[in-house]
Amino acid sequence: MSNMKIDNEKEVNRGLSEEVNRVLSEIASALVGQFEMSMLLDQVVNTAMRTLNAEVCSIFLEEKENEPGIITMMAGSGFAKTLVGIAKYKIGEAFTGYVAQSGKRFNIRTRHELESLTIEGNKVWEGKHDKSQWPTGVSQFRNLIALPLKIKGQTLGVMKVENKDEKIADYFSEDDERYLETIANVVALAIENARLHERVAKQLKAIAAKASHRIGNQLTNYDGIELDLYDEAQRLVPDKTTLKQLSERIGSTTRGIKSMMDEFQNYGKPMKLIRAPALFNKIVEDEAWLAKPPQGVTIEKDLDPTLTYTSIDAMRFGEAFKELFRNSLKAINDSGAGSKIVVRTKLTVENSILVTVEDDGPGIPDDFPVFEPFQAASPSSTGLGLATVKELVEAHGGRITSDSDCALGGACISFELPIT
Repeated sequence: MSNMKIDNEKEVNRGLSEEVNRVLSEIASALVGQFEMSMLLDQVVNTAMRTLNAEVCSIFLEEKENEPGIITMMAGSGFAKTLVGIAKYKIGEAFTGYVAQSGKRFNIRTRHELESLTIEGNKVWEGKHDKSQWPTGVSQFRNLIALPLKIKGQTLGVMKVENKDEKIADYFSEDDERYLETIANVVALAIENARLHERVAKQLKAIAAKASHRIGNQLTNYDGIELDLYDEAQRLVPDKTTLKQLSERIGSTTRGIKSMMDEFQNYGKPMKLIRAPALFNKIVEDEAWLAKPPQGVTIEKDLDPTLTYTSIDAMRFGEAFKELFRNSLKAINDSGAGSKIVVRTKLTVENSILVTVEDDGPGIPDDFPVFEPFQAASPSSTGLGLATVKELVEAHGGRITSDSDCALGGACISFELPIT
């Protein structure tokens, strides 16, 4: 190969690299800081159409939560605008659905080529939206590039540009393919980020609403206390017993709110374990004694004497058993049903510790997300207690489950920990 030919090839490659960088810069500028999905996609189709000198650009996405297995046109520019939200394909259906299913890209240069395209002997082009898409009601399609939108091996949807500006070229070039692929890679990442942003925003709103509701329930206690204080103030001689009860109610409500705030502030922080050799049965015995169940309710212990020292964060497991006993006692007390809590430990053949805490209370409602944060059956709870217990167990390499069909007929929480 001559030096001149090598220099020419380097110049061409340099030009392509510069053009790709220009395309990247333009699309990145259009998308920076954009998390609202519809605005993001509108920016994409308009930028891609302008960059590739196309008459039409469209993006189809699969909404797995609402319509799994279906890709819907979520954005369109040029003649595709009228089909946004209307054009839909099953994955594998027609040409667009086939692109999503196969993950292949296509550069179709003529209408005849598209209409003649067959996959396993079947024509894939249907043209079912031609009358709606084109102003004349007759297809004006000339050429296109279609490729899948992918991220981490997962196909999100399909991106298409159609009809190269005839003043520029008769069809899309291989360079156009590369430019669109570059755009699609950036767009797939932007879409994934936008979806993540939407999910986080939705979760934060739900968390804020639930936190406000829980705190509000506690604050309503002060309304009752205020009325009772007013009534007591009208008496010539205030009753000391009543005042003492009001003082206790104020203290209890204030402590409840402070406890909630502590849970809200601490949940989600990285859990730093302080491991040391400890006797698991000793932790259970201590917390069962500290629980001090009311008269008529017992905590029975069935502890495996063969359990020896294991390396755990004993203080955190003490807090975990406080939570488990407190939940059972509250369920029994609030429902008026039940009188027994049983806690068991067992050394398994796999050399792990199996722990079960069950009661004969009302049990756990079917499909209730027991370990999900901010989910609680009681309005006075933050719904973070069992979520924190789950986090602790998993931080020790264990697993935790719940069951409403246990021997005592109430709730049952079990977890297993490897002995280390």
